[in-house]
Amino acid sequence: MNDQQNRKIETSFPVEILIRPENQPDIEWIKLDDGPGYFDIPDGMVAEIAIRNLNDDTIKPMIEEIQNVNGLVSFNLSENRNVGNKGMRFIPLLTQIIHLNLSACGLNDYGIDPIIKMNNLRFLDLSYCTRITDLSIKKLGEMRYLKEVYLRGIPKISHAALKKIERRDLVIRR
Repeated sequence: MNDQQNRKIETSFPVEILIRPENQPDIEWIKLDDGPGYFDIPDGMVAEIAIRNLNDDTIKPMIEEIQNVNGLVSFNLSENRNVGNKGMRFIPLLTQIIHLNLSACGLNDYGIDPIIKMNNLRFLDLSYCTRITDLSIKKLGEMRYLKEVYLRGIPKISHAALKKIERRDLVIRR
């Protein structure tokens, strides 16, 4: 498959596709289109897919549709409360993803295990995943390549656990 084909998103899911310039990560995402359908990521741009109403049974086929798309750098699963630990095992198939938003999903400490294997991940949002505890924070400490982590609205995380993973090149948003 050539690179141009890999920049095509084919999905049967009701996704929102957003884009921004590839070399400007601080620019806000702008909406390209809504799925389902066939979409090309424009040259010089990268894409984010956002989707709602997934669950542990529907996340696998969703990921299988997009796992080989070059130019897809962000996957937003926020507020998919029915995506939990079982669904998380498919997330590492998205090896091209650098930004993963799992805020308000239904995972707990065991759902973090597959995520820590994602070596390209630089930004992770776990805000409002209220079943996460200090055990997850300890696991996040293994992600030495992670640059920014969002942990807002998680009452079971202690200040002491956060201190243990602090390092100069990691921004922790709480």
